[in-house]
Amino acid sequence: MSGDSVKVLKLGPLWFQPGITGWNFVTLAYGSFSTISLVIFISFIQPYLLTEILHMPASEQGTFTGLLHSLQEALTILLTGFIGALSDRSGRRKLFALGFAIMAFGYLLMPLSESATQLIIFRCLFAIGAAMVPIMMLACHIDYIQDRSLGRWIGVTAILTGAGAVFMAIVLVKTPEMFLNAGADAVAAGRYAYWVGAAMCLLSATLLWLGLSNQKPAAPERSEVWKQLYAGIRAGLDNPKLMLSYFAAFIGRGDLVIISVFFSLWITQAGADAGIGTAEALARAGIMFGIIQLSAMVWAPLIGMIADRVNRVTALAFGLSIGAVGYFWMGQVEDPFGSGMLPAAILLGIGEISVIISANTLMGQEAAPNIRGAIVGVYGLMGGLGIIAATAAGGIAFDQIGRTAPFTMMAILNALLMLVALVVRARARS
Repeated sequence: MSGDSVKVLKLGPLWFQPGITGWNFVTLAYGSFSTISLVIFISFIQPYLLTEILHMPASEQGTFTGLLHSLQEALTILLTGFIGALSDRSGRRKLFALGFAIMAFGYLLMPLSESATQLIIFRCLFAIGAAMVPIMMLACHIDYIQDRSLGRWIGVTAILTGAGAVFMAIVLVKTPEMFLNAGADAVAAGRYAYWVGAAMCLLSATLLWLGLSNQKPAAPERSEVWKQLYAGIRAGLDNPKLMLSYFAAFIGRGDLVIISVFFSLWITQAGADAGIGTAEALARAGIMFGIIQLSAMVWAPLIGMIADRVNRVTALAFGLSIGAVGYFWMGQVEDPFGSGMLPAAILLGIGEISVIISANTLMGQEAAPNIRGAIVGVYGLMGGLGIIAATAAGGIAFDQIGRTAPFTMMAILNALLMLVALVVRARARS
């Protein structure tokens, strides 16, 4: 069959690569939905495990949670580049499905832990799968779509991943309570909830194995994995636009962790100062966090269309400028329960998703097909480094400067990278 006879799938404004079918599209859409919900569910349900199964004192849970998060990110950093490069040889489908299968074993074993040490071991097992799944999801997104539709496609996938986060927040987190109401004791309810996650991971692994395209990237057959990884790093050193996207990944993932880690901490402490109970303060933080994510979901298709219609370095500079303004505004809010919080939260969500989508589209545009997995791996590696850096520096700023200092810190970083993007754009034009 000649290349001209291969049917090209088109859905509205989305043009897919030759050979990609509607079933491939539906499967990847489900993979996008399930990835975010099952990766973050582990963190939301963990306090239940620490309290009801391991009976860990509340005074120790914060430090232990930080340790587990750091270990997972360290494993992600170590594995991300290797996984991306390996997928250039073996294909995305195998590693995507395998990642979910490994996560299923993590969900299965963690509630059976009898000590903190066992939990650490099982969480590290989960972390291996959790490192594989997001990288393969992003690589598949870039593999499946034509460059002309990349920005709009990433905007669509942002809605799918956002819907997965909402599903986790309104359905999965309530599973322990559901099993308690059905008559299970506290330990059994927690285990059943974890095993619901395991079952969903196995379902995702099966569907991805059956439904994703089995096409392999055009990587040299004898290319060694380490050479592929080096090629991804070398490509960034040789291509200023690609390197710019790498640093945008560093900033973008840092943005995410600042919102998820320090936002609720700030509001909880401010609530204590105002005489508001912890539960009520957390509920208000949840509402504001939901507004941030909802505004990001609504804005995602628009920034995707913008990224497809203008120079993608320009789109990134635009996204970084919105991010800088949004984080600076949030950093100036004195009363998180006042009227000024709502517009700041909306703009923050718009800025967050603008940086993520514009950086992804720029990286996808500049990634050579034969080393695309390696480039995605390095991109993810930079994101992992951004999480660790933002957590460490943000924590110091929070304690030493003020509760909103981490937001001001990210505003400065977004503004600085925006200036770099403008320089790269000017040099490319000249």
